[in-house]
Amino acid sequence: MPESSFCIARVAIASALPQLDRLFDYQVPDDLLELIAQGVRVRVPFGRGKKPQEGFVVELSSSSDFVGKLGSVSEIISPAPVLTQEIYELARAVADRQAATLNEVLRHAVPDRSVAVEKAWLSLQSEKTTTAITPKVNASESRSSEVASEGSDKRTTQLVEPRVLCTGPRWVTEILDLSSSQAKQKKSTLIIVPDARDQALVLTALENSPLSTHLIDYSSKLTKSKRYKAFLDCQSQEFAVVIGSRSATYAPVQNLGQIVIWDDGDQSHKEQSAPYSHTRDIALIRQQQRNCELHFLGHVRSTEVERLRQIGYLKERATEFAPPNLVFSESESRVDSAAWVAIREGLLRGPVLVQVLSKGNTSSVFCKDCHTRANCRSCNGPLWIDSRNQVLCRWCAASNLNFSCHQCKGSKLSAGRAGSGKTLSDFGKAFPGHAVIEATGDNPRFSIKRTNCLVVSTPGAEPYVEGGYEAVVILDAPLALAMDSLRATEEAVRSWSNAISLLGGTGRAVIVGLSGTLADKLALWSQAEIATIELKNRSELRFPPAVRLASLGGQRESITELFPALQALPGVEVLGPVQVVTKGLEIETKLLLKYDYSVGAKLAKSLQAEVAKLSAGSVRSNPRTGKSMRPIRIKMDDFDVL
Repeated sequence: MPESSFCIARVAIASALPQLDRLFDYQVPDDLLELIAQGVRVRVPFGRGKKPQEGFVVELSSSSDFVGKLGSVSEIISPAPVLTQEIYELARAVADRQAATLNEVLRHAVPDRSVAVEKAWLSLQSEKTTTAITPKVNASESRSSEVASEGSDKRTTQLVEPRVLCTGPRWVTEILDLSSSQAKQKKSTLIIVPDARDQALVLTALENSPLSTHLIDYSSKLTKSKRYKAFLDCQSQEFAVVIGSRSATYAPVQNLGQIVIWDDGDQSHKEQSAPYSHTRDIALIRQQQRNCELHFLGHVRSTEVERLRQIGYLKERATEFAPPNLVFSESESRVDSAAWVAIREGLLRGPVLVQVLSKGNTSSVFCKDCHTRANCRSCNGPLWIDSRNQVLCRWCAASNLNFSCHQCKGSKLSAGRAGSGKTLSDFGKAFPGHAVIEATGDNPRFSIKRTNCLVVSTPGAEPYVEGGYEAVVILDAPLALAMDSLRATEEAVRSWSNAISLLGGTGRAVIVGLSGTLADKLALWSQAEIATIELKNRSELRFPPAVRLASLGGQRESITELFPALQALPGVEVLGPVQVVTKGLEIETKLLLKYDYSVGAKLAKSLQAEVAKLSAGSVRSNPRTGKSMRPIRIKMDDFDVL
């Protein structure tokens, strides 16, 4: 309980409205003084109607700058201090960087409450003999954030490790070594990986190691109650090893020693809802605030990490390795003789992996009469045929059984490029007697037994096999490089390298349809040089990550009203506005903003202020959910538009 009987709670209201993105002062009644604490959930009256609103107590003070009569805290929902000062500072910094609200960040940082789990946790805490901690009563008394200087031995690091040991993925071993080093010092480690497959690999390794007693599973597979228990356990353990995906970057661990991020180029590290933040950026902010170590591990180097290395923020640390046995063919055939030979010989010794670009029987379909790309009758999105031979839309997933061409009204379809299902069927016929396995996002296989089988997989879904594959064949390489995206080359190299890293010690890899400079660099496994060239090309064109690129989307009236204020900002290049269709479901007006990193903070602050003004008199509904949303969607870093 605060020393003064007159206590003021500064509360962050759990509201998505930008104009409410600040702290509000409330008096704490005498009957709640014993329970009030920083970080607890409370219910307070708000607005003219005094409608109860939930929020978090961010600070406690003995005075308030508010002139007028203060409202009182109505109820303490729970005495559990779920919002620590450290996570509040992190969430506030992320919100300010992304021009978002604190509540939008806290939705990802603090899990939904489970009453039963919370009661059990509070009961356990009360049984422990702990030292009482008096809540802070003044914001000025809070610890200032420490920033890792250029000469600090805790400066962030970069590891490039392209090979896999026969006893398991080398990168998992590296993570265990890093975690063990911190555990010896009784410091916590946050391990952030992009998807469930990688989580399963690391989790299994940790469970079978001495670190298992300090392990906290924060993975995406958890139920609501288990996620909340993991969240509370982070606060109660002296130090922990936490494994999870994006939200684990906010885990409220004690004595944070390091953050380890695996494969930061994977798009699963990008949050798909507000604040549209990336794991890498959240980790960089937390590293600066806590002065902990930060490690980026990967078989390849993202252009963002390469930029940080070039400006001196990251140190490179790579181990010696033998380049993989890699063969390239310039054939125009999808599966040429080199691929057939590699598959046939590999199956004599063990499992073989074939990576294809897309799932389903065919990745696209066309009108058989006029050869026009077949589009969905509901949203005009592209159609494809799944493994069950159903014609579906890639955008809205609607079934299109009674197809009718928009151009010629024809009703017959012709298949385009083969997907994983068709490829699996073809190879099953070509190699009778061998088991064939399909691995996609819809049909995940995290690992397989070591048999003479053939695995057809889409990028990112390749199952792990003990001892590695005897052959890895990459198909559709020219199509991957021709994708309509600024990241096409970077993403292709990343997916190919991750697949090739699964080779066994005597295995051979084949990439069909690749030649030129990129093939030469890959043959030498010069991943760092590939990233350097890619960053140089983008820097010359002033494309991300050499600069930042923001997108603003909303109704035309709102964008038009915001346009003059953006044009007046120095160092910001405004592109647009243009009208775009978002997956056929909504027509909106979009603006692009190109700006240097040095003006990012000022731009974000200006956008927050302008959007708060617009939101005060405008309500926009999400066409999919029907829920109210802010009139302008802000993505401070948007690669999808290029």
